[in-house]
Amino acid sequence: MPLNVLLDLDRLHLVARGERHRAALVRVPHPGDAVTMLCGYTDLVEYADRTADFVGIRTCWPCDLAHRRQLRLHVPPTHPGAGRR
Repeated sequence: MPLNVLLDLDRLHLVARGERHRAALVRVPHPGDAVTMLCGYTDLVEYADRTADFVGIRTCWPCDLAHRRQLRLHVPPTHPGAGRR
């Protein structure tokens, strides 16, 4: 029986410009696909097989804010993404 690898679209780490972004994915993107993040930034997909290159990445606060709002999570008034629009 073959091994199935199940990927949770909410758990994919989208890293661009040194920041971890979020996107509303409907499927796992293929290498070379354009993906638009919740903050509006668009980039092409490239997969990495190691995490050492991603040490020190920051959170994209506008993506985090949009993600929280989509899930109807509490957004504190001091959220770093609230003032970056």
